[in-house]
Amino acid sequence: MFEPVSYLHGSKLSRKAKTNPELEVALGYYEGWKARSLSVKGREKEDIELLTDYLNSYKDAVEDIFDSRSNSAQEILQPSIIEEFMEYLFCQLGREFNSDVYRNMGSSFYDLIIHPCSIDSLRERPEYTLRKKDQDFVIGFQATLSLKVNSSDITQTEQILIPAVAIECKRYLERNMMDECSGTAKKIQSATPYCKFYVVAEYLKMDDAVPEKTGIDEIYILRHQKNSDRLKSDFTPNPIDSELVWEFYSEVIGHLKSVWWDKESGLKIGKVFNFS
Repeated sequence: MFEPVSYLHGSKLSRKAKTNPELEVALGYYEGWKARSLSVKGREKEDIELLTDYLNSYKDAVEDIFDSRSNSAQEILQPSIIEEFMEYLFCQLGREFNSDVYRNMGSSFYDLIIHPCSIDSLRERPEYTLRKKDQDFVIGFQATLSLKVNSSDITQTEQILIPAVAIECKRYLERNMMDECSGTAKKIQSATPYCKFYVVAEYLKMDDAVPEKTGIDEIYILRHQKNSDRLKSDFTPNPIDSELVWEFYSEVIGHLKSVWWDKESGLKIGKVFNFS
């Protein structure tokens, strides 16, 4: 209950290592990263710093291996490291909330379109389209959505994922990626307006980022560096900032623990929004 669900990066790396012996070295480094990350049981600031140190050590060991491969961008091994780091970072949520919180990659619900083909269909079993959108990491709960017309004995059910936090993980963030994330955020928040939507990237691949003009709640650039810096002959990557990771973790936990809406707040304190 208190471990990652799918080990997103490790699963991809293990599959590729079966047919690519050169990745076996990276797989060995991965097993060490996994074991050290699982050994961190707390989630105080010093624990997050330790998790980040382990992440930095693993990335230092494997980045040259992954980047040297001719199709490294298509393999998406690099961004999946951050995806799995999210699994380690939030794998203690079940203990935090005494509940089996969904914490994995997932497809969040954002719309239900009912489009019966005739009045008979509407009366008996109306056709519909359930719309979902994939995210790299979702914190939320699964639910069952039921549709039944009162005049019919037929009940149609669908399993949906209701997100409280949605996270997109990138090695670098460029403009078209941000625009896509913004569109996804708006769709998700149209159905679940109290869902927070974050983008977490190592590098920034554009001149500016204006998240307040998008549906994105915040963009975190973990290395404080431009992606173009990696092309320089004397390039040295900044370590992933443990202070920033702690800030991100605290922001997510704070959101999950807060009251998102209180119908009595206008009478109790005189404010309907931003009452907490």
